[in-house]
Amino acid sequence: MQTTVVNKDNIDKVVGLIYEEKKAFYDELFGGNAPKYLKKAFESDIPPFLKKNCIVLQDGENVKAVLLYATKAEFRHGYQRWFRVLGLKIVPVGAKMIYIIERILLDFSTDDLYIVSLAGEHKELLLYRFIKSSRYKKVIVDTIESDLYERFNFTEKSQIHPKLKRFSKFCDYHTLTGLGWDTHPLVQGRKLILGGVQIQSQLGLHGHSDADVLCHALIDSLLGVSLKKDIGVLFPEDDENKGRSSLEMLEIVVQTVNKSGFFPSSADCVIISPIKLKDYREKISEKLESVLGCPVSIKFKSGNGVYPESEMKGITAICVTNVDKI
Repeated sequence: MQTTVVNKDNIDKVVGLIYEEKKAFYDELFGGNAPKYLKKAFESDIPPFLKKNCIVLQDGENVKAVLLYATKAEFRHGYQRWFRVLGLKIVPVGAKMIYIIERILLDFSTDDLYIVSLAGEHKELLLYRFIKSSRYKKVIVDTIESDLYERFNFTEKSQIHPKLKRFSKFCDYHTLTGLGWDTHPLVQGRKLILGGVQIQSQLGLHGHSDADVLCHALIDSLLGVSLKKDIGVLFPEDDENKGRSSLEMLEIVVQTVNKSGFFPSSADCVIISPIKLKDYREKISEKLESVLGCPVSIKFKSGNGVYPESEMKGITAICVTNVDKI
């Protein structure tokens, strides 16, 4: 997934997400055809619908999340341009808009930032990246759905509109560290998969799933520090998980911890293996980085004849993961 901006190819999808997030509010404000007015506002760069302030998370042609924000100064200027969009509707809509803007600006300092819209299936990830990179003191949001902001430890404030709840949060986060470890035996007749990459080998790892020790260690490092659980809680040894891809399991875990406000910021892994793996280092790192969304370093050790791994008995993975909590 990549971060991009509003453009002619994605504007309809972006507007659709923004509209659906506060559908009841926009319908009341514009009295019908709200998506049309929102699109025109974007096309004309009318505050607070400024293209430069709209962050779009996109996977190919699919828009996964949108975050639109505005500063206090941007709320105060340029509203005369709404006449181009609304025409004769400027009188009834304009009166409502002025009242709402006055309410929005309550408890809104020049050091704060206002989230106009946050929507999409990966909105948690976009909010995390936004808060981590923000130079502002506090973010403020008025929303219909409060669940996300409650999960992310926002503080509820006085309402500015009957359909909206107000939340705010200081732009801070703290970093936690998780440790994961796993070992599986080497056997004949199994594929050897590490970090979601198949390794050319006559031996593979035995286990209920695909026995990817590296993914398993990463999963435990994430679950332990965030949800105080381990891999067996989320993925028990049942029929559903028999032969299952561990990389797929890791993807599910990342999505799960993201929704609780935890985001991997780096991972450092050691694999103890009798099988030479150095030619796979870059491929494994790239595969894992695409899932975790952070840098992943991989180191290989043989055990030097001391550990059971040196005797072709198995492979062990140990992972330390730094996780940001907002």
